[in-house]
Amino acid sequence: MTQKTNSNKKYYFMFTLYFLGFGVVVALMTSFINYKSRFTDIEDKIYDMANSETEFKREFLFNYVSDIETLLASITKNDLTLKYIQSESRSDKNNLIDLFYALSYSNRNIMQLRYIDASGKESIRIDRDKTSPELIIAPENKMQDKKQRKYFKETALLMPNQFWHSNIDLNIEHGKIEEPLKPTFRVATPLLDKGQFKGIVIINLMFENTIRNLVHSDSFDIYLVDKAGEVIYHPENTKSWSKYFDGVENIYSILPVNISKILNHNTYKEEGVCSQSLGDLFKNNEGIRIILTPKSIIMKKMQEKNIISALLVALTVLIVSIPLSWVVSIIPSKLQSKLVNAYDKISQNAEIIDKYVMISTTDKNGIIKTVSSYFTDITGYAANDIVGKKHNLLKHPDTPIEIHKDMWDTIKTGKVWEGELKDLNKEGNDLWIHEFISPELNTEGQIKGFTSIAQDITDKKNIEKLSITDNLTGLYNRHKLEDVLSCEMARFERYNSNFSIILFDIDFFKKVNDNYGHLVGDDVLIHLANILKKNARLTDIVSRWGGEEFLIVAGETQLESACLFAEKLREIIANYPFPTVGEITISCGIAQYASKETASDFIIRADNALYKAKRSGRNRVIKG
Repeated sequence: MTQKTNSNKKYYFMFTLYFLGFGVVVALMTSFINYKSRFTDIEDKIYDMANSETEFKREFLFNYVSDIETLLASITKNDLTLKYIQSESRSDKNNLIDLFYALSYSNRNIMQLRYIDASGKESIRIDRDKTSPELIIAPENKMQDKKQRKYFKETALLMPNQFWHSNIDLNIEHGKIEEPLKPTFRVATPLLDKGQFKGIVIINLMFENTIRNLVHSDSFDIYLVDKAGEVIYHPENTKSWSKYFDGVENIYSILPVNISKILNHNTYKEEGVCSQSLGDLFKNNEGIRIILTPKSIIMKKMQEKNIISALLVALTVLIVSIPLSWVVSIIPSKLQSKLVNAYDKISQNAEIIDKYVMISTTDKNGIIKTVSSYFTDITGYAANDIVGKKHNLLKHPDTPIEIHKDMWDTIKTGKVWEGELKDLNKEGNDLWIHEFISPELNTEGQIKGFTSIAQDITDKKNIEKLSITDNLTGLYNRHKLEDVLSCEMARFERYNSNFSIILFDIDFFKKVNDNYGHLVGDDVLIHLANILKKNARLTDIVSRWGGEEFLIVAGETQLESACLFAEKLREIIANYPFPTVGEITISCGIAQYASKETASDFIIRADNALYKAKRSGRNRVIKG
């Protein structure tokens, strides 16, 4: 009897240790698999973020280069240009000089705009003064012979509507790098008359702001390099322009493991590094690439979440394994213990689900019966505040009625509904959820209620919003506006639905920055954005077009109505007491979309009208 008792004890402890050990192994393996899986998710998320940023920057750069080429093409096709090269009269030259001056004035990135005749000599040159925004018309005795320059020789060989691009270089004066550093980019095109070469038109651009836009990121450290591995931009400014300064490392020293693959592939991704070629956007052989590495604080936050998740999984498996091992080990002698432990297991799992899953149940009329703890954490409502009420307590006014109608039409037929909803939490903040709603049936197959399981996707939606929103003003950015224009143009072509745009900027805004500083200038832009939000219609799309320029897409609006709306905005802004600076005025250019018109031509019409408003004295509205 004693031996049997000892044997039972032996097997009891053996099975107990076996199942406990098995539980530990399962916990560790599950935790490891979860950690690796979520680590892969982190890499995928970082790559998606990097890809999104790169595509946005490619779009920006493409538009920037296209705008400059469009400007050059417009010069070569302008009647003033053709008239001068045919007559070569002094009056026609003066008219062409005025055109060059106006175009240079309208684009502050233009450092130099020139017409070089067929012999290679400068005929017209507009320079931007290095110490002020003023423009200088170079006199005849300052014109130089450029026929031996590479850009003249190569541009002279191009066909009409072809363009020459320089590398991105630092400006060099008298054999020395100009300081402060001035990144420069040049674009040129040939000028022909009846097939005969008459010279070239070339623009020297200050490229610093463009580089700043390309490398700005809240989530990544960004490098710009050429195909030889020379660093054009480094997150630490002192390490930029490696080919110009002795002792500055090239990219081979900075990223020795990845750089060969980066430079030999148009796109590349590896743990912690993503890159994409920008070389196709330039008509040169520089082979520029953009390289993104996630900032340490971003990686730290993601990894902390990953570790916490892995620990929770391990803890969960261990909690389940311990009672299970005891149950299995005493099955021959203690059935009641098995049942108790099984109940404990279910209770523990229920607690975990309650704590980490957003669940609610309702009756067939949508009255809430129960909510999980995680539901209350996410919404901010205590269980007592929401039980007995309907989910429309969370309903956001922006959510279309059609979505809720589709949801009820689906679940009332006994089907599961899945979708995204924009709700409000108790504090009135936006709450985005991805929700599954399934009907609960009684024994007769009739619907007795519904169960909702939801996932909080607010952070994901906020990231999406950031990609289309201007950080300073909270208005839509240029990227979003281009999508809106495409949609409105397509709607016009299909339904003949007229729409107009209002393009305006702040008069003498540079004086605000010069006299009061950029912080006051930013404050003016924020106040102006708030005025626009308050006075625009719900159907209007308001965006910051760039700098102090704003653009409004007015749907279902013809030209005259858009002018009235712009005039109303002009008066409101003129009468608004801006802090510190007092009175601010705006100049507006209005255009109504015409069938088959490109977005670029459409905006140029509005921009030309804006330019006329400026030339006519500012603080006015001009139709394009």
